[in-house]
Amino acid sequence: MLCLACPTNPEWIPVATANPDLILLDHAHCEKKAAFFALTMINRYPSRTRLVKDLIGLAAEEIEHFSLVITELEKRGLTLTRDPGCDYAKMLHEHVSGNEPKRMLDFLITGAFIEARSCERFSLLAKHALTEDMRALYRSLFESEAGHYRLYTDIAREYYPFDHVKERLQELSLIEAEIVKGLPNKPTMHG
Repeated sequence: MLCLACPTNPEWIPVATANPDLILLDHAHCEKKAAFFALTMINRYPSRTRLVKDLIGLAAEEIEHFSLVITELEKRGLTLTRDPGCDYAKMLHEHVSGNEPKRMLDFLITGAFIEARSCERFSLLAKHALTEDMRALYRSLFESEAGHYRLYTDIAREYYPFDHVKERLQELSLIEAEIVKGLPNKPTMHG
């Protein structure tokens, strides 16, 4: 189902579950950035009707998830901190082509990988989080993340030949796998 060429390092799980507040803080930033990315894509490609319509809905859903995570932070007496950035996403974006039409395809596939990796990590947290309320939160988000992955790849297939999308997915999946293998297992969604 997902385009991931390697699983998350199992050593990430105890680090993530032992630091639920840090995971939640990072997760809030991830939801905010996912909404921003969708809106940026709309701004960058306004004449692509399918992209615009689909990403309006995705941005709205990501803002809804952002609000859900902010509510969870408030329940815990936490406030949103400054976003430290995400090394995983930065390294993935370094492989986006600088030239169109490949640039749009790479942005869509990069979005798909980020959503796929989030989906995989939500699945892990839904099984291993230390409290039932946290497991329930991540179970509730799991399916929509898988849907977001599919949305980005479906949009790509709308504008590019199927074989071209498949080939680029395979190329970038190897790059994404190498990035993931080098991550330091920090208590972040993509750490």
